[in-house]
Amino acid sequence: MKSVRLINKSFILLCVVLLVLFSNKTYADVLSQKYKIAIFPFENFSEDKDAIKITVPLLKDVDIAYLVDADGVHLGQDDIPVEYARHLLKDKLISKGYEFLDDETMNNFMIKERIRTTGCVCQDMAIKMGNELNVQAILTGTINTYIKGDNPQFGLSMRLINASDGSLIWAEHSAGTGDDFAGILEIGKIKSIEKLVDKILNISLKTFSSPFTKKESEDVYRIAVMPFQNMSKVKDSGNIITYMFLTELFKNKKYLPVEYGEVKRLIVDLRVREKGELNMNHVSEIAAKAGIDGVIVGSVDMYRSGAGTDIAPETEISARLIDARKNRVIWCNTFYVRGDDDIFILDWGRIRAVENAAYKVVKKLVKDMEKAKWQ
Repeated sequence: MKSVRLINKSFILLCVVLLVLFSNKTYADVLSQKYKIAIFPFENFSEDKDAIKITVPLLKDVDIAYLVDADGVHLGQDDIPVEYARHLLKDKLISKGYEFLDDETMNNFMIKERIRTTGCVCQDMAIKMGNELNVQAILTGTINTYIKGDNPQFGLSMRLINASDGSLIWAEHSAGTGDDFAGILEIGKIKSIEKLVDKILNISLKTFSSPFTKKESEDVYRIAVMPFQNMSKVKDSGNIITYMFLTELFKNKKYLPVEYGEVKRLIVDLRVREKGELNMNHVSEIAAKAGIDGVIVGSVDMYRSGAGTDIAPETEISARLIDARKNRVIWCNTFYVRGDDDIFILDWGRIRAVENAAYKVVKKLVKDMEKAKWQ
């Protein structure tokens, strides 16, 4: 395994040397080329149509500050105009090696390719974007919760997709409520949805930094996450949990999830209609086409937010792992989490956002899935 990694590193170095020789560029020029990112439209699972309009611009204008070490500079929309923040951070992003594809070029590309899906990108489209738009990666995701009010709530999942092969190279999920940041006498409580979005995005982007390391395929199991069946009363909770699994699987050293855009393409091509279940013939076909080791199917049995500050959110999720090479279930489990399970004193440990309760369940399931016996 180590010899394979050494060969890969040697090959990369050889490519750099050849690029220098045949492009009349210095070694420093090659290493200093800008890392360009295209922001693909996010999918909005919240019930507020303003969620995308407010959140996505902040990714480029404000909260990307964590990428450029803009510590100590408060860039809340109430304090600094967006245009000033854009100008300030653009200079810092350029100096750090990040660059964003302009919106007009992205929109024209989507119109030309007749792209109708949002929130995910299939492998062929990722590679095409890389070649035609000259980007190294595509950032996309979902807005899961966006609730205004005295105690606002916000949550999202984000993924960065390698434009050279469509693989995942970064993933994160974050969510919270205004009360989550309140201390004694409610000092620090966030009452503005814009400020909460800013805070949650900053938390998400703490782990976002290049170079983005690609997992070695020899070391991990490639997993396809199928759409979770929604048995709860909350619209799109099945989709939200599906994307949470992608994030947590990516963070686990044992697994490499296939980008959901590719799974979605296979679902359409193979005419898979069921959710939460999967015909074993479809498992074989997906395994052959996507080169995967396993398939996850499951259901969201409960996804209930607290109706007030004193009512805890609840989530229950069931999942199964199918060995795609042998067409058999090798693991299954169900976990339930209630927001007040871990309170120990003065409300410390309380989970107020149903998304955080759900993500805790997903983490438990993925961790427990390590017990699966692959043969």
